[in-house]
Amino acid sequence: MKHIYIVLIESYTGLGKLLKKFTGYRYEHIAVSLDKSLTEFYSFSRKQHHHPFAAGFMKECRDYYAFEEYQKFYSKIFSIPVTEEKYDEIRSFIDRLLEDDEQIFNLFAMLTTPIIHGFRLYKAHNCMDFTAKVIEMSGVKLDKPYYKYDIPDIEKLLVGYQYPMKEGYVKRIDSDEYEKYVEKSNFVTGVFEFLHAVKTLTVRLITKKPEEDKEFN
Repeated sequence: MKHIYIVLIESYTGLGKLLKKFTGYRYEHIAVSLDKSLTEFYSFSRKQHHHPFAAGFMKECRDYYAFEEYQKFYSKIFSIPVTEEKYDEIRSFIDRLLEDDEQIFNLFAMLTTPIIHGFRLYKAHNCMDFTAKVIEMSGVKLDKPYYKYDIPDIEKLLVGYQYPMKEGYVKRIDSDEYEKYVEKSNFVTGVFEFLHAVKTLTVRLITKKPEEDKEFN
């Protein structure tokens, strides 16, 4: 028997702080870890800290959450037992996503979640629907489609799976990728990345069917 770990994360980004102010909910990001050491995480997120719109599926490290002056981050961790076969399936699923450059962040679904509670788009996902899909693959029964889950929904779903004594601060560990992750951008680059993301998502919305994204079917 193996375990996968679902990690709810308090985000210290500007957007995360803004969301917390309006919602009163502590966690703005969620990720999957395959090891109890919790040194590597997988999710849909910004690939560099100062480039919020250049986002997709990626491996994250602790210092991506506890960046710059932050030496720790607050989290809530759930541990789901899985068979060796299911663990290998999830590991393979993650590896395929890492190799697929078409997988991007579903900004449209994220912005409209409070209104329509998630929708599918070809090879475009967010941290919530990816995590819900992994939870479904682990054998936990979902009561609605995976892309309809937000972080509070996942927290409620996993009551009973909480990792013992694991709600609290997690210490930063420096990674080899950190310096690249925190490279600065400029305003023009940010505008270009935003427009490129909107254009790509719009084209996929018009020309592609979500069912063609075979990894999530």
